[in-house]
Amino acid sequence: MNIYALATGAVIAVFVVLRFKARGLEEAKWAYPVLLATFPVYYWVFAIYASDSAALLKEFLVGVAFLAVAYTAYKFKSFVTLLLLAAGYVAHAAYDFCHNLFFVNAGAPTWWPEFCGSVDVLIGAYIAYLAFSSPRKSVVT
Repeated sequence: MNIYALATGAVIAVFVVLRFKARGLEEAKWAYPVLLATFPVYYWVFAIYASDSAALLKEFLVGVAFLAVAYTAYKFKSFVTLLLLAAGYVAHAAYDFCHNLFFVNAGAPTWWPEFCGSVDVLIGAYIAYLAFSSPRKSVVT
C-alpha cells in the first residue's frame, strides 16, 4: 500500500471539493458527473500508452458503466441520483483497488490505484453528505 499516493489523493480530493465550492460548481448539476466521467478515460489512456488493445477494450467496457452513472446523475438531479453518483465514485474506488484482480493494464502506474481510489472515496463520501444534508422536497403533495 502506497501511503504517499493515498495522502496525495486525499489532498487532491479536498482541493477539488474546495475549488468546486469556491467557483460555485457544486450547485451546477454537471460538475461532479463530468468529473466521474473523466475517470475511465485515464485507464483508456494508460492502455493506449502500453499499446495494449485487449486492456483498452476491457477498460472501455468497464468505463461505460461509470459513464452511464455520470450521465444519469447529470440528466436527473435528485436525492436518488446524488446517491447514485456517490455510489459511482465509491464503486470506482473499489475498481481502482481491485483492478489487478480483474486484469492488468500495464500502462497504469503502480501508485495509481491508491491515488485515484482515495480521491474517489473522499469525493463520493462528500457527495453522499451533500445528498443527505440538502433539503428534499416531498414527493407527496
